Amino acid sequence: MNQPCAFHDQSMEQLRAAVLDLKDQMRQAIDGVAVQSRANGETLVRIAESQVARRELCARQEQRLSAMERGAELHRSAHMAEREEYLAERADLWAAVNKLRFHVYVGLGVGLVLQILAPLALRLALK
Repeated sequence: MNQPCAFHDQSMEQLRAAVLDLKDQMRQAIDGVAVQSRANGETLVRIAESQVARRELCARQEQRLSAMERGAELHRSAHMAEREEYLAERADLWAAVNKLRFHVYVGLGVGLVLQILAPLALRLALK
């Protein structure tokens, strides 16, 4: 009974082969996971670099936008100053025009009155 059994030897060989096969499969799975982990790590590095580049781009765009807004504000303030100056000049011009109109109308009125009263005054003076 202490003699090795052929069936027992065969099943032990099958077990050893199965264990070696599982060991190879595990090694391949570990290698696959390692390759995938390296790929994932490289992808994460690229994503991080992309985010840094995107942040830098956003910062540059923010600076450009701020500069444009400052320029637009300066332009608006300069335009408003010019407009206020233009409106003040225009108001002065209209004031002068209105004063001229007043004097022209007064002059016309005086001339009309004199045209009407001069003949009457002459008639009265000659009678």
